[in-house]
Amino acid sequence: MTLQPIPFAHTLDDFLQDLVRALHRAVERGIAAARSDEAETDRALADCKEMIDLVMAGQVDEWVGDGGPRRPAG
Repeated sequence: MTLQPIPFAHTLDDFLQDLVRALHRAVERGIAAARSDEAETDRALADCKEMIDLVMAGQVDEWVGDGGPRRPAG
């Protein structure tokens, strides 16, 4: 039995890589602002939650569909 790559594997990989980078930036922003800017920290946490919720929803067809993957916030 040979496993064949799925047609959208590269697109999905690119999307998830972009998402991890955006999540990393949001976390860095939140940590940097934690002591000095509570509102910025809250925005960074909201961005992180949005990205995690997007992945947990698992709408892969949406990410790799005709319009291409939605770029993560952050």
